[in-house]
Amino acid sequence: MLSREDFWQFACEFYSRPRMQSRLLNLQDAADKNINLCLLLCYLDTLALTITPDTLAALVKTAKQFDQAVLQPQRAIRHTLKTHHQDYQNYKKLRAAMLTAELELEKRQQALLLETLKRFSIAPLQSSSNVLLYLSQSEYDALFNTTDF
Repeated sequence: MLSREDFWQFACEFYSRPRMQSRLLNLQDAADKNINLCLLLCYLDTLALTITPDTLAALVKTAKQFDQAVLQPQRAIRHTLKTHHQDYQNYKKLRAAMLTAELELEKRQQALLLETLKRFSIAPLQSSSNVLLYLSQSEYDALFNTTDF
């Protein structure tokens, strides 16, 4: 059984690897990839579980809907504050609160992804990677460039 807590712990550990944050953010910004979905697919790979292309499509839809409705507006507000309101007396406190809220929203998106995943069957991992269902080979290679580890 997949657990929110285990997935969150995995995601935090994976994200904190050397240069992983910048690589994932680059995939998000340059290739419009969802970081939580990348993390979920990596998590499933480590558990030796595989999904189908239909499952991936449902996960992409879930992530995209939440990104558009919730996370992107949140990030836009945080960016506007950073760009135009750093002179505000309590800017640092406000920015910290915004980052905390965004982190909670990331947890919510992960929970939604797991809920979506539960509607589909998961099988033992086949020969390929779940991540390669979502990323191109060059994106995958950029994410897992072993020369940095």
